[in-house]
Amino acid sequence: MLHIDRSLSKVRGSPTMRTVLIIATVALSARGYAQNRYPVVPVALPDSEEIALALTAAPSEISSKADVFTIKEGKAVRIRTGANGAACFVARDSHEGSTYPICYDAEGARTRMQRELLEVSLRMQGVAETAIVERVAKAYEAGTLERPKKITVAYMMSPKQVLYSSPNADGRRVGAWWPHLMISAPGLSADGLGLSAKSTISTFSVDAIDGHHNELIVQLHSWSDGSPVRK
Repeated sequence: MLHIDRSLSKVRGSPTMRTVLIIATVALSARGYAQNRYPVVPVALPDSEEIALALTAAPSEISSKADVFTIKEGKAVRIRTGANGAACFVARDSHEGSTYPICYDAEGARTRMQRELLEVSLRMQGVAETAIVERVAKAYEAGTLERPKKITVAYMMSPKQVLYSSPNADGRRVGAWWPHLMISAPGLSADGLGLSAKSTISTFSVDAIDGHHNELIVQLHSWSDGSPVRK
């Protein structure tokens, strides 16, 4: 991620020192940015490793009894059978090293996870992101993908998450952002929750996923293993 820390603008000292600090920061950032190739066809880990990573998405009370899915030969495959209706999966985009462990409740596994599985399977086939957006839209129109019919929760609480700001080429590496919940419900909107169009609340927000689907993103204070967030 090519980024110049805003704090450098507050550095005291000579102009030369400020210039050296800025050049060093840009060089280090550019080096990290160059290491993240795009597009890279995602590859799943061996089953045992994929299961272990997927289960880090939610507290063990949820994930220990959840199904686990992966993609094999372009198809979604259950590689562990659970008992509580929840399901976990490691999503990936086409940025090198991206890993998005996610667990869903039963309604989310039936609906929202199916979209993630489709998107990742297409990326593994080398399909471009613009074409994936079109395929997903057509799947909703055809009814092969469904939106939730009631409130659902997705857990992204893995300390091993490697997130990007966008699945597109301009996406910036965010890394382990925050443990968070993604809550969906029919008709969910920022207005309905009393949020203003220019809300300054940092711990939760409503994000539009598409024209028919909003998510309430809620930041949490600890990762799935109970360790505190340190920022």
